[in-house]
Amino acid sequence: MPDTNPLGRTLRELPGDKAILLDNETCVYCGTRLSRTNDTKEHVIGRRFVPKGKLNAQWNLIVRACKTCNGTKSDLENDISGITMQPDASGQHPVDDEDLLLEAKRKACNGISRLTGKPISESSAKIKLELPFGLGVQLSLGMSAPPQIADERIYQLARMQISAFFYWITYDPSMRIGRFWQGSFFAVHQTPRSDWGNPRQTHFMQRVVDWEPRVLAIGADGFFKAAIRRNPEAICWSWAVEWNHNYRVIGFFGEESPVRELLIKCPAVEATTLYQRPNESVHFRFEAGLKEGEDCLFQWKGCESTAIA
Repeated sequence: MPDTNPLGRTLRELPGDKAILLDNETCVYCGTRLSRTNDTKEHVIGRRFVPKGKLNAQWNLIVRACKTCNGTKSDLENDISGITMQPDASGQHPVDDEDLLLEAKRKACNGISRLTGKPISESSAKIKLELPFGLGVQLSLGMSAPPQIADERIYQLARMQISAFFYWITYDPSMRIGRFWQGSFFAVHQTPRSDWGNPRQTHFMQRVVDWEPRVLAIGADGFFKAAIRRNPEAICWSWAVEWNHNYRVIGFFGEESPVRELLIKCPAVEATTLYQRPNESVHFRFEAGLKEGEDCLFQWKGCESTAIA
């Protein structure tokens, strides 16, 4: 149902079962003019990025992209999809969903981690520490964590997805072209579900929740989320994506000066030093889950929306 946000703009709630189709003449990711030799059809929410079947009878943003960008995005989605579907360190999945369980197992065996070069099922992060514990005594500690993703891959995929949504909301049907944001793209933080309540994530959420929403998108039965909000006082937007109920990536884009001011105010995620000597150290931090009822990153006026622009 249409509604009006506090800044007076009208948001349109789009049907949850119809795809959004763009007949764009330039690539939504790099701006290259498309031709018969480099034109491809692109699903912004990759059909294999979420558990099998979750996009059936659900909306998606379908655009045209150049072959190079389409190939780059597919490669990013390949291992990021499989890793974000894996259970946490305690063996728990974020939601009780049979499709997720089956797809996570399949991707764990068939997917290859770009970080380790091994199957995802063999890519858990393992650390063994030998720490001094009194005179002549060594304390041995073994730790493991779910498979990890390289930061640069996380932020590159998030940037491509957000680029497509921004292109869509600035798309001119008569010209068949959308725009790219002014300024630069800034990554703030990325973290699994078990740490969504850390100071940096919660500060960001509380800071931008009242900004003017341009996109609040929930798709693939909730296995994909995206948000773009406009700063009311500067040429600056916030962005966020959530993957497979399990991973969040947040940041800003726009002119550097106002973004830098926002970044300075973002608290650091501090760790406690367990052990430190010249050229070696061990730090740890307890993860902070987001409490029920406190999550408003992809909400507007307290309500989640299927796809609003």
